[in-house]
Amino acid sequence: MILVLALSPSLDVTYEVSSLAVNGITRPASVTRVAGGKALNMARVAAALGSEVHAVVPLGGHTGAWIDEMLAGDGVTADIVPSAAPTRTCVAIVEDGDAPESTDVYERAAPVSAQEWRGIRSAVELALERHRPAYLVLSGSIPDGVVVEELVELLLEARRMAARVVIDGSGAGLRACVVAADLIKINRSEAAELLGVETAALPDGTTACRELRARYAVDSVVTDGIRGAAASSVEFTGTVAAPRRRGRFSAGSGDAFLGGLVAALDRGLGWADTLSAAADAAERNALVPGQGRLA
Repeated sequence: MILVLALSPSLDVTYEVSSLAVNGITRPASVTRVAGGKALNMARVAAALGSEVHAVVPLGGHTGAWIDEMLAGDGVTADIVPSAAPTRTCVAIVEDGDAPESTDVYERAAPVSAQEWRGIRSAVELALERHRPAYLVLSGSIPDGVVVEELVELLLEARRMAARVVIDGSGAGLRACVVAADLIKINRSEAAELLGVETAALPDGTTACRELRARYAVDSVVTDGIRGAAASSVEFTGTVAAPRRRGRFSAGSGDAFLGGLVAALDRGLGWADTLSAAADAAERNALVPGQGRLA
């Protein structure tokens, strides 16, 4: 069972357009909306691949209520912590053609109040007791108002209760929480930032994984876009080849990779098969509109 801590949810919207008219009006040919933010995208993929997934997520306003309804359709159960601020919206604009990039407009995650943070902490503690998850996943940005020291203690408590803690983050939040992680999934730029070096100092994912293990004694998966990924654990070191299929909808592929990764680990697969499953989920995400959806 996988417990997902989704501190920065959003309504993720994909607009498909023939071309983006900068400083003009662009009317999308198609619109796809999903319960998003990195953590919920990851949760949807893991659930689609057969894992039992439960999320703790703060939601507010009409958008938050809509996301709550969507989660049920995604097969993700959730403890909803009411938020005074309306849940944000993030937009990916995908133009016609073969280029895998999109134009993304992402609102910042709403800050949480002291009362809301207490509610999130209580919900996580209860979920740990009730579900006894094999994995706790923290993915995405950490909004203002979260007491990072208390967040780290929550993660350490999960480990004391035999859950493996998986983190996909960046910046100050990742630096603070990495001490509580069993496994981190980050890209090469985020690895360089965590290690305090230039990205050029990590020429490939394998180098990044080696340096992360030396510094933090943590299992790691380092993605590098279309160049593939690398992984390192106590019992395994290996790489994932570049994607065989390059779809137009790259937004959310990293989240899909993480969902495939944790779902495979939750099923007890070995590392080689786990990485293959994660790469397949990322490729399938890029083939269809909507972050965290699989072709």
